[in-house]
Amino acid sequence: MVASDRRYQVALERSRAAWAGSKPARAARLAGCVPVPGGVRVPYFGAPHLLLHPGGEVIFEPTGQAAHPSVTVLLLHYLLTADGSEPAGRWLAFRELPSGLFYSQAFAAHAEAPLAARFGSDLAAFRQAAGRLAGAPLDLADASSWFLALPRVPIAALLWEGDDEFPARAQILFDAQAGTGSCAEPHQRMSMASPKL
Repeated sequence: MVASDRRYQVALERSRAAWAGSKPARAARLAGCVPVPGGVRVPYFGAPHLLLHPGGEVIFEPTGQAAHPSVTVLLLHYLLTADGSEPAGRWLAFRELPSGLFYSQAFAAHAEAPLAARFGSDLAAFRQAAGRLAGAPLDLADASSWFLALPRVPIAALLWEGDDEFPARAQILFDAQAGTGSCAEPHQRMSMASPKL
């Protein structure tokens, strides 16, 4: 494993051990995914990933390459904790998630600030990038789209354009169903591991 990926090692080992003892067909049903021979197909921002059972390896199907450890941990966590709940249809800011306030500054710096820096003066580029990730427009902020990050996990990206008086600002919102878990950390990982707009 590459040195920069070592930080995921403990989470990866624990998640893979739990996955090896799981029932993949049941996990797939609860997560809204498709069981396939040897594992579960998990769409992540619309791109098909194959989560192998029992080993817990994740393959990005379009290329056949192994997924980054952060994506592997995220998909394992999703399949291991899915309870069949459907989205609530109401948006929450990251800080409103359980333990979200604790992680909110890091989340803003690592997930929202780069979005504002990249697209804060180019809303058209944001809309194009969102479209490439199958984002659907929302009527919020100066530009916004929502995405199905995982089958039952919608998230939204909101962008306010910067000008001479105010800097650009971005916010990532989560469906209120995400607030029923015990911790915001997996949602932080999802936003930071998400495909780049």
